[in-house]
Amino acid sequence: MIDQQVTDKRTLILEATLELVTERGFHATPISLIAQKAGIGAGTIYRYFSNKEELINELFTTIKKRVIKAILKNYKEEGTFKERFKHLWINLIHYCLEHPKSFQFVEQYRYAPFVGNMTREETFIILAPIMSFFIESKKAKAMKDLPLYTLVALLYGPIVMLVKLHLDHNQNLTETKIEQAAEACWRSVALAPNK
Repeated sequence: MIDQQVTDKRTLILEATLELVTERGFHATPISLIAQKAGIGAGTIYRYFSNKEELINELFTTIKKRVIKAILKNYKEEGTFKERFKHLWINLIHYCLEHPKSFQFVEQYRYAPFVGNMTREETFIILAPIMSFFIESKKAKAMKDLPLYTLVALLYGPIVMLVKLHLDHNQNLTETKIEQAAEACWRSVALAPNK
């Protein structure tokens, strides 16, 4: 029972932080406001996190873990590289659309100075299954032999722009548009588009 309470309070703190930081920004969100939003005392936060930077880093890592879980939902290693790619890509865009605050938080704080190198390295490890797919695709000559970061930029950049356009109400992302975008992204990196 005690472990559940710890998990619940930690989750409350993280969710309150996500809500407030995406609305108000890092500097305009003091620990006292996070505690108030979470319905706990400010001192309680310091039982779990030594400072706001540690809290933000934990939130960043937590979101990345949720993202990878969502991306890999119902993923199967059989099928063509194209089918597998589109499955992963579409799962990611759906996660971003369904969790706009998490998407905004990651985009806003990805390169912030208080997100530590250890956090960035840990998120790279979390994303290892996706990187493995890219490596496997390149070895099989299904995907262009580009550096991994170039592939990530080519494939994640369109997701960022499409989700932002959708969230700003400049474009309604229908399933048809998502499918078309996934196809276009695959073609941009595919060496053998139908493989």
